[in-house]
Amino acid sequence: MQNVNSNRVFKRNKKEPNTEGEYVLYWMQINRRFQYNYALEYAVGWANKLNKPLLIYEGLNCEYPWASDRVHHFMMQGMQENLEIARKKQLNYHSYLEDAKGAGKGLLYQLVENASCLITDEYPVFIMREHNERVSQKVDIPYITVDSNGIIPLGLTEKDPYSAYFFRKIMQKNFLECYTHPPKKDPLRDLENNNSIQLTEDFLKKYPSAEKPLKNKKSFISNLPIRHDISVLEIQGTRQSALGKLGQFINYGLLDYDEKRNDPDENKTSGLSPWLHFGKISEYEIVNAVLDHQPKGWDLDSISYNNGSTGGFFNGDPNIDGFLDEVITWREVGFHFAHHRPDYAEFESLPDWALETLKKHASDPRDYVYSFEELEQSKTHDEIWNAAQTQLREEGIIHNYLRMLWGKKVMQWTPDPRTALDYLIELNNLYAIDGRDPNSYSGIFWCFGRFDRAWQERPIFGKTRYMTSDSTRKKVKLKQYLKKYGNQQTLDV
Repeated sequence: MQNVNSNRVFKRNKKEPNTEGEYVLYWMQINRRFQYNYALEYAVGWANKLNKPLLIYEGLNCEYPWASDRVHHFMMQGMQENLEIARKKQLNYHSYLEDAKGAGKGLLYQLVENASCLITDEYPVFIMREHNERVSQKVDIPYITVDSNGIIPLGLTEKDPYSAYFFRKIMQKNFLECYTHPPKKDPLRDLENNNSIQLTEDFLKKYPSAEKPLKNKKSFISNLPIRHDISVLEIQGTRQSALGKLGQFINYGLLDYDEKRNDPDENKTSGLSPWLHFGKISEYEIVNAVLDHQPKGWDLDSISYNNGSTGGFFNGDPNIDGFLDEVITWREVGFHFAHHRPDYAEFESLPDWALETLKKHASDPRDYVYSFEELEQSKTHDEIWNAAQTQLREEGIIHNYLRMLWGKKVMQWTPDPRTALDYLIELNNLYAIDGRDPNSYSGIFWCFGRFDRAWQERPIFGKTRYMTSDSTRKKVKLKQYLKKYGNQQTLDV
């Protein structure tokens, strides 16, 4: 508990612990792992302080926005893995899967009735943000959220960062302090009270364990009121899969990252975002594993503050340095922005210069205007864009470089910037397995000027950055990518 930086801890109300409570309750909302988890570590600290056992609750309802077979199946795989770990370690853990709308209503508050305090994950977007704002006002015990999202604590910034350069300066000044106070690998080892918690028969009858539906995922999901046309992915939503993906990237992609990451044919990106999004692996683990592969002789003393520049901070292998800038600076800037901006998903959250230029050019003529359905089904005249959308629809991801082009072209093919933004958010959050994430909103809003600067003024784009499929074709290797994903019929124009 002492190891958890105060800038990670958000006391959502001023309630006192219920000393008569039977347990400390940890609600696992987004960082769904037992390892390297500051929130779980903090919950263990409270349990020890109050001499109570710890109850871990993990659930999944069926009324969340953009609910689909794809997301549900991926999350259920992770829940099944957690259930097996909890059984093996004899943890007090209750997992629940809602089998109809509203079936899980009241579950959390029933658990709270016998709890001394409630600790959960701090997360600045999607339904978790809403939960944390609402639940804190409804419980009579301390409601504490803890940030386990990245290296730099959310409470360390005082306002939303307007650029990656601005945030990078903050990161560089604080990296060593934050990195050398990592989350514990196995926080549950420190739990002093391991007494078994027996939930009542009435509770278990109303909110049964997820064990049975987890064993029959396909049939269980088929009866839920969610989107069944968004296909299940081949990748597994487990921590074990995340660790395997990390090892694969380190062995086959890391040392080529800086040179080849933008080439779709090379496949040198980490591909870790799905598991980062659902909290199956921590950013600290990734950074730590990558730093272990710096050249011989490199250590933390090699790091030097560089005033926010992209080079010359880690002072190691440029491939590793480039990857670390992506996973720390570019990933976390979105978390810090959303943390300070409740309007993170609104058009009006764009910087003033971008709002001004986009409004000025909102009515510029478009050569092509596509409906949402045409875009969704990859039915445009552009082979590269169609391939990127097909990859998103079928595999739940888009190659990092093509994601930028994907967003820029939608700006060009819709009636106005607001429509473009609505379409991109809907496509991303519906199909991307790593959607509904601060990093996703960063990528989408970057197309409209967030974290960027003004460029040469052009029709439609105004002073926002301009990208074309022709220039992309010249810059990156696409032959194999187009062969795999470019078989959708392009429109004749």
